Amino acid sequence: MYRIGIMGSSKPLETDYDILRELGVDDCELCLVPRGSDGLPEPGTLDGVDALSIEWGRADSDVIAAHPGLRAITVMSVGFDNVDVPTATAAGIWVCNVPGYCTYDVALHTLGLIVDLYKKITWFDDKVRAGVWDDMIGYEPPRPRGQRAGLVFFGSIPQTLAPMLQAIGMEVAAWAPTKSAEFLAGFGVEKVETPEELFATSDVVSLHCPLVPATQDLVRRETLALMKPTAFLVQTARGGCVVEEDLAQALLSGTIRAAAVDVIRDEVHGRSPLIGLENCVVTPHCAYHSADSFHEMRLRAIKGAVDALHGLRPEDPVNEVA
Repeated sequence: MYRIGIMGSSKPLETDYDILRELGVDDCELCLVPRGSDGLPEPGTLDGVDALSIEWGRADSDVIAAHPGLRAITVMSVGFDNVDVPTATAAGIWVCNVPGYCTYDVALHTLGLIVDLYKKITWFDDKVRAGVWDDMIGYEPPRPRGQRAGLVFFGSIPQTLAPMLQAIGMEVAAWAPTKSAEFLAGFGVEKVETPEELFATSDVVSLHCPLVPATQDLVRRETLALMKPTAFLVQTARGGCVVEEDLAQALLSGTIRAAAVDVIRDEVHGRSPLIGLENCVVTPHCAYHSADSFHEMRLRAIKGAVDALHGLRPEDPVNEVA
């Protein structure tokens, strides 16, 4: 009998046992792996675990080195920077993610955040709840029709988002170093050569990039200073792409008009200088979430662990092991 640990789970184990039954698996048992305040598994909770599936939390080099019996680490997300992949690979441990499971959902959430910023939906709801009934307060945004949305990178999510933005009348541009102008033109999207040009010319800048050296701290004081004072920033990428203190200062000083973020750097504790700012909408890393995407996320992550334990190559590996 194999043991699969579910770390940082938002659901009871019975939900994941339903998935095992759906997969026709009867030789795996599940256990909850609690995470500490540092996001790592609590000491001793991985003992005897053959595969780890992470919903929330991380596995660093020390955790991996201390548990040579692990044969797979799967993450219930597209991003996998919460796992030390080189250490896992050296130890012969498969690392898997679930690419594409929430493409439509994140694109739709991003569209919702952009519409929210233009129409001040959250702003007005907050004011009404506080007893203020006044449609004239706050910033005066234009219609999104005819405005320019600048997308950082152009993978599957922005490819899905672009026609949604075009449907409400927005022009779309992208800084996408790996995509040709011809490829972008096929989506009706203009190619921009540098992030600086994108920040300077867009009415909305929306992040859709992985956390790589080129995007680490991409949104910082210098790039924010390039933006129009009427511009919006939308962040549904990775927390490390934004220097939150710089963005908070830009929002407080009027360097940009408003922002909406679905990811923050410290999601273990839910702390950010952006939370509570009047001109910043914050959602709790929920852009991915629908009943459909949530089930697919868990199903594919658990199946990756099951496949690895059964000696099969998982469907969505981010590494290769002997």
